[in-house]
Amino acid sequence: MKTSTLIKAKRTIAGSLLLIAAFSQTDMALAAFGFGNTDEAKVVTVYDEKGKQVITTNATSFKRVLSDLDVSLNSYDKYWTSTDEVSNGSMVVVERAVPVTIIEDGKSKVVYTTQQTVQGVVDDAGYNWKKMMPMEDGMTKVKSGMQIHVVPYTVKRLKRTETMPVTYRKWYDGGLSSDATVVVQEGTPGKREVEVEEILSGGKVIKTNIIRSNVISRGTPGMAKTGNPEGAVGWVTTMHASAYHPSDGDGYGITATGTKAGHGTVAVDPSVIPLGSKVFIPNYGEAVAADTGGAIVGNRIDLCMDTFQECYSFGRRDVEVFVNY
Repeated sequence: MKTSTLIKAKRTIAGSLLLIAAFSQTDMALAAFGFGNTDEAKVVTVYDEKGKQVITTNATSFKRVLSDLDVSLNSYDKYWTSTDEVSNGSMVVVERAVPVTIIEDGKSKVVYTTQQTVQGVVDDAGYNWKKMMPMEDGMTKVKSGMQIHVVPYTVKRLKRTETMPVTYRKWYDGGLSSDATVVVQEGTPGKREVEVEEILSGGKVIKTNIIRSNVISRGTPGMAKTGNPEGAVGWVTTMHASAYHPSDGDGYGITATGTKAGHGTVAVDPSVIPLGSKVFIPNYGEAVAADTGGAIVGNRIDLCMDTFQECYSFGRRDVEVFVNY
């Protein structure tokens, strides 16, 4: 090949390479501005305070996606994406900044934030959480225009013994209004040893957190009647009661369920109170519906006593019967 022909060939190849490079740079520039072509369109979902928008796009940047949907961002607004690049199925969530007033030592300043919680706002504002804290609950959801009071604080830990509140087991009484509660038997409070964390500001305790708790004594639950069936452990009714001795009847002292009769055994009509039910009768105590009797029909109950004298003393009377579910 002649030298001149070889030179022309080299120049032609070099020119072609420059042209290819120029086109490549142009494509890259267009892609950077979102005008580039891709192999296929992508479906992208954008969530904003106004709702959800879905777009099918060839854009290569999320800014272009938002622009195509006329979603404008203010100075403090932010958005986050589910993928690093625009892909089929990508999601964009726009967070709108709201004004919040932070008050410290009587001085206030307004900040615009996309944080969702009070503590997030305080942290984002640059406060050292080890030295400064919000008076409000840190997990409170941020609302536009809300005030957050930030104060310096110290922490003190201590142990103490506390009296636990009395709890009440409740029985449903259809004769009471739904909001009524009547205490039948008082309970006794329990005690616990607690390790607490006191948070102080200006020498005053502003918050108390329980670190750990150890029950010393559990106390005794009380009993109450309620007109609200929700949460009740049983039901209560008034019945006509009599008393009997274990030797009554056939004299063997064996109940209809095969157990030995004695104090704590009551005879019932099984159609009213199922056999095996646990019951409580004030001034008698806890019992089991384990027996039946020929005269015990309907709203009647027979209480087994240990002595004949107790039977005579009891006689016949109306009693409240608390039946466990």
